[in-house]
This record gives sequence, C-alpha cells and structure tokens, in this order.
Amino acid sequence: MQPMVNLALRVLRDAGQELVHAVERFDFERASDQEISKFIADCAIGTEKQIIFKLRKHFANDSFEGRETGRKDAEEPSGTVWHISPIEGQENFRTGFPCFSMVIACQVNGKTEHAIVVNPVTGQEFTATRGRGTEMNGRRMRTGEKTKINQAMLGVKFPGIAQNEQNDRIRQRISKLAQETRMIRAMGDDALSLAHLAAGHLDAVWLSRVDSTALQAGALLAKEAGCLLTDFSGGAHYEADGDVIAANPKLIKSLIKASI
Repeated sequence: MQPMVNLALRVLRDAGQELVHAVERFDFERASDQEISKFIADCAIGTEKQIIFKLRKHFANDSFEGRETGRKDAEEPSGTVWHISPIEGQENFRTGFPCFSMVIACQVNGKTEHAIVVNPVTGQEFTATRGRGTEMNGRRMRTGEKTKINQAMLGVKFPGIAQNEQNDRIRQRISKLAQETRMIRAMGDDALSLAHLAAGHLDAVWLSRVDSTALQAGALLAKEAGCLLTDFSGGAHYEADGDVIAANPKLIKSLIKASI
C-alpha cells in the first residue's frame, strides 16, 4: 500500500470511529425529520473538516475539495487534489442502516491516482492505486468471472420517487434487467456498490447519477480489479452524467445489450 494511501486510511479510520459513535448515541426513532436532517448535516460537515484538517498536516501544498465545505487551494498548489465525500449513502445513514461510507479520491494533475472507500460500521476498507491493483483490508482483490448474465448478481440504483421521463426510463431498464439477471441488489451507496463489484461480491453494477467523488474512487477500485466501465449506451462517457455500467470484460457486453 502506498504511504499516502496508508496515511489517509488512518485518518478515515479515526473519523469513522467518531461517526459510528455519533450514530449509536443518536435516537433516530424519537427524533423529528428536522432533527435528523440537522444531525446528518452536522456529522457530514464535522467529519469532512476533521479529515481535511488531518490530511493538511501532512500535505500542506495539496488542495482539498469537500462535498460539504467546497474547495480549498494551497498558496502554491502541488497539483494534487483530495476529493472527499464524508458520508456516502446518506439515506441509509439517515435511518441508521449500516451501509454507508467515507470516500476519498486523490487526483494528481487531473487524473485519479488513489481511491479509498471505508465502511466505518463493518470495518471494510477498500483501497486502490493506479497500476497497483485493488485491496480490501490489505488483501488483493479481483472482480468475479461470471460470463452469463442469467447467473449474475447485479447492483443497481433505483431512482427517487419523482415522476418524470428520466426516472420512468430508469425504472423500465431496471425492470428489464431484473428479468435477465439472477438477482438484483440496491445497496443505497454507489461507492460501496463499485467497491463490492471490485471484490467480486457483485458481478456487475448499473448505477445512475453517481456523485463525482464516489464515481472517481469507485471507478479506480473497479478498474484496478479488472472491470470495464461504460455509460448506458456502451460508450466511454460515464463521467459526464454519472451513469455507469461496470462488469468484467466477458460480461459487460451482454449487460449493455440487456439494458437497452
């Protein structure tokens, strides 16, 4: 594991412990919607500030871009930017469901070089460095080798409750995929979906409107574990709208065809 990844991982572990303790102390059942929203906002902002503060001690000339607090550049930027999502899977976090993550994507001169995704509840730690593979808790990972779509477990992301043409189209595609694949799973956390694809726990993912930081980190994890990624039409522009299909090279063509 690269030294800067190891250091950033320790920072996320510390922040994750505090986040888990905050969830354990908070009474989701008795709290009002307004109180829950304030709790989530306070946790997200506080966690992000803590992560940036600790990373900046070691990387003073790097830039930091947090989902909650925005971008902060050094006086003499190094060309390295740390993108941070303090709570990915906020709807899960909102109900106390233990499937959320903290995400870091480290870019050097505009290219994602390091990725870290941590589930602070389960202790699962997914890391990747460009050209050096993907690891889960220090062990190398490779994605699964399923070749038939009817044997595949597919991770998906359901759209919100809003009724519009785009959401209706996504629902139709997921319904079609559900008939073609062995089973589908919606984790509610896009970064973890891509991480578990990299680990071989899912055989493919079909995700819409993925947050940029989650996509940067998750894409590197998946690629370094042997996956291919495309947009919904099979092209290479999945970063434009955050619509992504990912699977091993032997499965992805049939997945694209089944979803059209």
